[in-house]
Amino acid sequence: MLKLLYMIKLLEEDIMYIEQLLKKKPIIAAIKDIDDLSDIPKDKIDIIFVLRGKLSNLNNIVKKAEELDKLVFLHIDMVKGIASDSEAIKYLAQEIGIDGIVTTKSRLIKDAKKENLITVQRLFLLDSESLKTGINIVKSTKPDFVEVLPGAVIPELIGELKQELDIPIIAGGLIKESSQVKELLKGDILAISTSRKGLWNSDFN
Repeated sequence: MLKLLYMIKLLEEDIMYIEQLLKKKPIIAAIKDIDDLSDIPKDKIDIIFVLRGKLSNLNNIVKKAEELDKLVFLHIDMVKGIASDSEAIKYLAQEIGIDGIVTTKSRLIKDAKKENLITVQRLFLLDSESLKTGINIVKSTKPDFVEVLPGAVIPELIGELKQELDIPIIAGGLIKESSQVKELLKGDILAISTSRKGLWNSDFN
């Protein structure tokens, strides 16, 4: 019991640390392959979402990201060559060394928490019904962060989501301009995930 409480305390400290990082540097670089890592500015981004990948090259991606002193979150739903189950989560945590996962699958959030990974529940909010479903999912799984898509067209839904949930929100998808980022960060959004390299180099503080 004491060991479990200690691990929970460590995880809570990790979550607070990541929140602080994102408040200072609110852009998350969403990458599709290892070559994208070369384009990440050292002083503007601390966190990476790996959106695609194969099991065979994940180790190289994580190793290079660590050399750049970046935290790596893996969109596990999009990885080729590995099953989306508890054993895969354990392997990614213990052997590959990822820091967290991004997923639309609520059951994987629970599996990842058991491995002390930071969890990001990805939600697609298109209308009031998807908002209601998303709220119920998050209340059930209790992820550490929520990523909502498409971030560019749902500011009013994000406001409703924030009222219902006491969880930091990341926006992603269809965010193309610096002005959109600035507007979202003025509201209930903690950070923006984007694959647009032009936004990686922008300063939003």
